[in-house]
Amino acid sequence: MLMTLEIKENTLQQQGLEGTVLKEHDHKVIKELHAKGVAKREISRLLGIDIKTVRRHLKKSGWQAYRRKQKEFPNLLKEEQDWLIKRMPEVNHNASILFKELKSKGYKGSYETVKVFVHPYRPISTKGCVRYETEPGQQSQVDWGSTWTWLGDKQVKVHFFTLVLGYSRRLYAKGFLDEKFANLVNGHESAFQWFGGLTREILYDNAKTMVTTHNVHTGDLLLNSAFKDFADYYGFEARFCRPYRPQTKGKIESGVKYVKHNFLPGRRFESLAHLNGELERWIVETADERIHGTTHQRPCQRFGEEKLLLINHAQAYVYVPAIQRKVSQDSMVSFGNNRYSVPWLYVGQCVDLRLSQNQLLITAQGTIIATHELLQGKHQLSICQKHYAGLLRSLQRKQQPILPQHDPYWQKGIEVETRDLAIYEKVCLMSSVEVSHA
Repeated sequence: MLMTLEIKENTLQQQGLEGTVLKEHDHKVIKELHAKGVAKREISRLLGIDIKTVRRHLKKSGWQAYRRKQKEFPNLLKEEQDWLIKRMPEVNHNASILFKELKSKGYKGSYETVKVFVHPYRPISTKGCVRYETEPGQQSQVDWGSTWTWLGDKQVKVHFFTLVLGYSRRLYAKGFLDEKFANLVNGHESAFQWFGGLTREILYDNAKTMVTTHNVHTGDLLLNSAFKDFADYYGFEARFCRPYRPQTKGKIESGVKYVKHNFLPGRRFESLAHLNGELERWIVETADERIHGTTHQRPCQRFGEEKLLLINHAQAYVYVPAIQRKVSQDSMVSFGNNRYSVPWLYVGQCVDLRLSQNQLLITAQGTIIATHELLQGKHQLSICQKHYAGLLRSLQRKQQPILPQHDPYWQKGIEVETRDLAIYEKVCLMSSVEVSHA
């Protein structure tokens, strides 16, 4: 019976110590064993913990997470304890920020002392994840994060475009006032210029500026036509997380939090330009130089191993907003004094026209329904015969006359009189007599 119970190998065993730290699973095991009639001393022996710990946990109604008792810092932090306790929530319990602020106040102690002080006050996280590493130059991750901050004398919601290189963990971030497509393009190109290149693939979530539809069950993906054009322009593969699975792009999730929790707290800015200038300085001085918790290297040092693709265009991508047109009766749309065919099923509907590298893309609700080489000159036609497939059959069906349908029930309930045929003979004889008299 006892052998069926799972006992974690990583249980913290401090034999002979009353203050043994137990995890929730071990607490439950103690309760289960006791409920099955196992003696306290036997539980102590099986789990390798002090019997006093067993007794203490049996008295508890439920498990509580262990928190380290706050140490006393009489020499260094005693005078700053009240300030630290008040300031910690304002900077998201970031020991690095607190350490810098303490140094500006004359603090002579170490960063580790501040870190130890802050640790017990941090919220406990119970989330888990699976780590996925990529080769140099293979992948980067992109996401937006937003928060309220001071620009001048007003609090403004700033949206941070953030890109993290998967291998080196170098990041780039830039603030905008919204997350529209034009700013998405600007953020990408700023990051490409900052790093001097781009990765072979970029991982995203499912924002509407990039994805029209993404079926969570089938995996079918339909890109926004404008974003597809942008990705094709720079030659990278756009990959997307499964819907409702943000942990898939954990590197960028951490990067966004790092910007929000380390750069922003305690700062005020004169303008958005001032914010972005300070942000770039912070990236160089802090983000690039920190020892990353996973790689155990500085991102700027590890960046030397990245194998980025060179930017394949001398000019930046030009975003041209879509032009709306209504599909005519002959299934055509006009653009630049020329006409282009559209699948006949869209007759009478409004579609969007957008230029892309000497091509005209015609979309309906974000889906590409026709592609044409851009015509030179005026009054020309570009017709794709496939756009009219099935139209003739549809017209023939509409033009066929509607024949009257026999209703077997139309005589239902009507009684019809039946007569002997001799009556008709008499009628004919009477008619002949009348004719002779005439």
